[in-house]
Amino acid sequence: VNDFSFSGSYFESIYSAPSELLYPMLKKRDDFEDVLEERRRSSDLRYALRCYSPVLYKGPTTSKASELKTMVLQSDQLHYVVNQVSRESGVPLDEVQAEASVILEEMAHRLQLSTVRFFAFTLSKVFKAIFRSICVNEEGVQRLQQVVQEHPVVLLPSHRSYMDFLLMSYLMYTYDLPLPAIAAGMDFMGMKVVGEMLRMSGAFFIRRSFGGDKLYWAVFSEYVKTMLRNGFAPLEFFLEGTRSRTSKSLTPKLGKSWEIPVFVPSPGLI
Repeated sequence: VNDFSFSGSYFESIYSAPSELLYPMLKKRDDFEDVLEERRRSSDLRYALRCYSPVLYKGPTTSKASELKTMVLQSDQLHYVVNQVSRESGVPLDEVQAEASVILEEMAHRLQLSTVRFFAFTLSKVFKAIFRSICVNEEGVQRLQQVVQEHPVVLLPSHRSYMDFLLMSYLMYTYDLPLPAIAAGMDFMGMKVVGEMLRMSGAFFIRRSFGGDKLYWAVFSEYVKTMLRNGFAPLEFFLEGTRSRTSKSLTPKLGKSWEIPVFVPSPGLI
């Protein structure tokens, strides 16, 4: 009887304790919002066609892809490498410059809102069909909304499936955050229709290895640095280098072809 009474008072004390002591994860989970809940209640078409007004970086920005390309091709660093490659290879300067333009044209993304809206509508249908919920830490989103206005941003998500980069852009669109420029492998560009749609939704295509190609590295480096300097868009890299086949995180690949080029920010960026 005494044992039973002890057990009874023990369980009574447990169940009368505050929920945050009994279930330390409960309060934390309450901070997460299921973004699919709203999608199940309202029109996906209305969601896709809504007014998209992303918060913008307060520094010097350029909003057109053509302006970004011009800034890259006119950069002092790229001109230096073009001259160096021309001297070392004996190829005329204008031909090396033309090759740099071809590399950049092949690499660069061309964001189009119509394509983004198509993905927003389609992914809403897909996500509701395959996921029960997509929970987002809204406090973290609010911090990100503040940060993207004040600093260039680099996103480094895991790459456990092809859903990772789709989900990242979907959430950025949902919360009126600027869509990221996503580093994608050249194999995606080979998928004609899909590759172009990815390019028009923010993907830029790079080789998985640059080898000793100075010109390619210089174009890539200036493209990334120019986007960062001007807050053109958040950059999204997958440090694992490739998609995980086991649904587990992989060891980051820190080789030269996946490094984020380092640069000295202009005053006011830090």
